[in-house]
Amino acid sequence: MRRYLWDWIPGYDPEKVNKMARIDRPLRVGVIGTGGIANSHIQGYLKAENVELHATCDVIESRAKGVAEKYGFKHHFTSWEEMIKTADLDAVSICTPPFAHIEPTIGALEAGLHVMCEKPMALDSVQAQQMVDVWHRVRGKHHNLFSVGFQSRFGRNARTLKRFIDAGELGDVYYAKAAYLRRRGVPAWGVFTSKALNGGGPMIDIGVHALDLSMWLMGHPPVTSVYGVSFTKFGNRPNVFNPWGKWDPAKYDVEDSAFAMIRFANGAALQLEVSWVLNLPKSSTETLICGTDGGAQLDPLTIFQEKHGTIVDVVVPEKATEGQDASREPNHVHQMIGWIEAIREGTSPLVLPEQALMVSKIVDAVYTSSETGVAVQF
Repeated sequence: MRRYLWDWIPGYDPEKVNKMARIDRPLRVGVIGTGGIANSHIQGYLKAENVELHATCDVIESRAKGVAEKYGFKHHFTSWEEMIKTADLDAVSICTPPFAHIEPTIGALEAGLHVMCEKPMALDSVQAQQMVDVWHRVRGKHHNLFSVGFQSRFGRNARTLKRFIDAGELGDVYYAKAAYLRRRGVPAWGVFTSKALNGGGPMIDIGVHALDLSMWLMGHPPVTSVYGVSFTKFGNRPNVFNPWGKWDPAKYDVEDSAFAMIRFANGAALQLEVSWVLNLPKSSTETLICGTDGGAQLDPLTIFQEKHGTIVDVVVPEKATEGQDASREPNHVHQMIGWIEAIREGTSPLVLPEQALMVSKIVDAVYTSSETGVAVQF
């Protein structure tokens, strides 16, 4: 039985090197959307080798110009179409709000650029599918790469745990739990609380990180069903305590918590829990993987096993010690360095677009299941 998502893609080999995609000169990169998340992409570009910060774009010219001047980009634009047409770029980061992902992503792909799109991939899986379809249509001609910003995969603990799992040390992985829970943490700025502009609440905002990381650790088995529930118990109420500011309850139309059970073709299951507001003791994140020969939690990274007639815990040190990689750069930095290396070497990025598309499909299924009260079958 096929285990991996890319097994379903005819002719797709994630390990194959595309020699036609190699670029040996400095890579000219652009950033579309210069809000907060753009800074994380830029910090990664600054740490990557042989990268030229070439152009920024934002509908607010002062912001595009300010970021360009701060980091040394050569050009700034207010139109992504003009930037793609005239700036002579190799790659772009799409750092706009979710409602503005699809158009510049498709435009950049069709222009032959390598595209790193911030999460969530799009407002919904329909848009995400369109983006993947365009990439499949043009990549034979342009040999350009496409990826989505799920930086949690690039954490040192995540990469270490992935090596344990891929080496078979947990045996047959059959259950996982992914939680990203905030007691009070509604992003009251921007478009986060608008369904039309953000696509949803915590499920599409932070839940996609927890979901993508767990799916990757589990090896992306095919999904068979999703049962979900979502709640809006605080967003429509005035004067809810929130360290991140106030929002307009009359315009809040997304969930503030959501929960799901995802089942896979190999019999495994994934429990997903997310919230911006929830009455629990404290905010927390959790990634738990359970297999027949062992289990693991991500933070702190610990492997749970049974050996020689007793249970044992293998604890991976948090601080670098002799023989370990001492780098503690933020995950975004590792993500962007890896992205540049993939472009330069012509190899597949760690996050494949089809994997990000499946995350979008699962998120849609959670919302649909919550509305209908029944599981969504895949």
